[in-house]
Amino acid sequence: MKRYVDMVRRMNWWLTAAMAALAVISVCFIYSASYRGPGEPMPGYWKMQIVWFAIGLGLYLAVLAVDYRWICQWSTVWYALAVGALVLVLVTGAKVYGARRWLGWHGLGIQPSEVAKLAVAVAVAYYLFHRAPEQRQRWSTVWGAWAIVAVPAALIFLQPDLGSVVLLTVMTMGMLFAAGVRLKHLAVVALAGVLLAAVVLPVLWRIKERQTGRRSYQKERLLVFLHPERDLTGAGWNLNQSLIAVGSGGLTGKGFLQGTQNLLGYLPRTVAPNDFLFSVIAEEKGFAGSVCVLGLYAVLLGSGLRIASEARDRLGMLLATGIVVLLFSHVFINIGMTIGLMPVKGLPLPLLSYGGSFVLATMTALGLLQNVWIHRRDY
Repeated sequence: MKRYVDMVRRMNWWLTAAMAALAVISVCFIYSASYRGPGEPMPGYWKMQIVWFAIGLGLYLAVLAVDYRWICQWSTVWYALAVGALVLVLVTGAKVYGARRWLGWHGLGIQPSEVAKLAVAVAVAYYLFHRAPEQRQRWSTVWGAWAIVAVPAALIFLQPDLGSVVLLTVMTMGMLFAAGVRLKHLAVVALAGVLLAAVVLPVLWRIKERQTGRRSYQKERLLVFLHPERDLTGAGWNLNQSLIAVGSGGLTGKGFLQGTQNLLGYLPRTVAPNDFLFSVIAEEKGFAGSVCVLGLYAVLLGSGLRIASEARDRLGMLLATGIVVLLFSHVFINIGMTIGLMPVKGLPLPLLSYGGSFVLATMTALGLLQNVWIHRRDY
């Protein structure tokens, strides 16, 4: 008991405070995103989010109780379980909006790709940790890391979930950079990735169009991003309504529960509590509220960078770097999406968007960050 109390005392409390503040904001604005008006029935998303945070807190504390080095020693097991779940979701997963991303369990939807991102971060960190400095300068190290990423990335792509594949790619690039891989190797990989996407995606979209007789939704989203006025009542609806919501919030917003785009359903209620929750916050709390949210993320991610820089060993540094890059990518892409700077992707905001799998994966990841910080001086 004394050991656990001492461990809690040594936490990075900036990280914990930012996490707690974002969780409170999440529940409040998921309630707002679900609000229909006085006396109107509303879904209980905000109640379920509290449940997810409670379970997530348990995982957060459980991860703290075990040294991160021991957790990483089991990286092969976590990786195998994640890949198995990704295979299972393709075979038996529920198909929602044309994608198989969820495993049904007693009425709950579990999204294995969220767990897979964390498993890949642990596996890549453990792999790079065991490569000697001279080995990290060779192409074999780069290809070894991408071999780890390739299997889960391919399975996630087949769901299809291109956004998560992009996140895995960016996270791995960040970890390779932190490991000291040669910049020219990273540049070649980045260029190869762009060229591959430019060649493969149009071919896959054409095949899907021939099979279904309609355009791929991914292609439609990209076209809408390039030409926002292209389909304002169809594929561009969510983005257009999000831009209206963000722009109409002004400096201080319209007030809690007073966002007209959300309240009147122009911002679809199927996406407002999750992918477009930032739009709800911006409309109701304005520029000031948006800056507060960004400030909390700056504290959270800044704490993560400090943890990475002060880690006791390269393993902790690589693990923390992977988690920070992953969370930053989620924040950057989601907020960029809501204000029209990025194509629309189904990528939620860490600790804000509604969703059980993502909340649990995020809090487990933050628990690992905290674990690296707590053990930074255990010699």
